[in-house]
Amino acid sequence: MKTALIRGYKRILRKIRSGNILNKIGSGTIVYFENPLEQMAFKYIPGGLGKLGKYFAKQYGQTESQIDFDSSSFVMGVLEGKQISKARYDKYHLIQGVFWNGKSKIPEQTRQWAISG
Repeated sequence: MKTALIRGYKRILRKIRSGNILNKIGSGTIVYFENPLEQMAFKYIPGGLGKLGKYFAKQYGQTESQIDFDSSSFVMGVLEGKQISKARYDKYHLIQGVFWNGKSKIPEQTRQWAISG
């Protein structure tokens, strides 16, 4: 019962965070946010009068690159992400990833089946 209540609160907080990110993008301010699950940080820079803004992404250990606003990673960042500071975004490529930095291990049975099959 208690864990279901906590999950409910987390779901509500996630919606509020994504609403804040969307509101800042809509208001034309620079926004920095990250999606920790995908280990990506995003930056939105508004365009001039009548021009589209630009979207950038950084992954752990990689440099910044421009992305399309309709890319799946950007949409996930808006929906699941949280806002971060400019300083965190600037050093994001120096942060070592947690989720995908290890080698995947193939169970011994699967490995033997793949070799013999």
